[in-house]
Amino acid sequence: MDKMKKLRADLLKNPAVQINKSVIWHIPVISYSVAFNRVKRSKMDILMKMMLLTFDQAEIRRAANLTELLLVEELFIEDLLKKMQRMDLVRLEKGSYRLTVKGREQLTAGIMEEDLEEESIILSYSPLHDEILPEISEPVPEPEKELPLYRYADNQGSIDTERILQVLAERESGEVEDGFQTVAAAVNSFEEQKVEHVPCLEFQLYNKEQDTFYARVWNTWLGRWDETFEKQIEEKERLEWREKPGPHKSHQYE
Repeated sequence: MDKMKKLRADLLKNPAVQINKSVIWHIPVISYSVAFNRVKRSKMDILMKMMLLTFDQAEIRRAANLTELLLVEELFIEDLLKKMQRMDLVRLEKGSYRLTVKGREQLTAGIMEEDLEEESIILSYSPLHDEILPEISEPVPEPEKELPLYRYADNQGSIDTERILQVLAERESGEVEDGFQTVAAAVNSFEEQKVEHVPCLEFQLYNKEQDTFYARVWNTWLGRWDETFEKQIEEKERLEWREKPGPHKSHQYE
């Protein structure tokens, strides 16, 4: 693999470093199709606050009643009232408009939330990192032969809606015009699409000047050295590397 040769050359630029072993293995990365909803948040305007407060404190049966109280055109009141019902902020109870639980919560917070249409997105999850990985711009290189699974792949994480929602809240929220903010609010479903077998290139190294053993692992999905695997390999194997008898001579295999 050309990448293996290039990485070896880069590591050996330091004359004190020797490569005792090199190997390639794979990790699974699972793609999920996720359906979710956002809400659009904005500060509640004065008229809406006044209407909600009125519904909370008085019996209002018709838009015309609010027109007289608030001195606002009836058509405008009717439009806002329909919007409030559509957003489940108010509802008719025994002929009078009353605040819903959601309406009271939003009135207290002074923030209006409007549900938006369902969206979908593809997320890539690494069970061995227990993380959602960033999307890649180029396909993962296909290995020339089938690669073994990472030898410490026993403890794998799992994903759930709460974890996905946390990621979406970080990635898919943003400011839009007129002071509105869109926020991922609910995961409706997620479904596994496929599993990618992602090559990782491992080097076990010895620095003669510092008398230290260490590992470097290149993750081809991330396009960088992967500290998660480097630390795990060192914790499990570094003592064994040092205890090997004889001088530390370089030997490599792929």
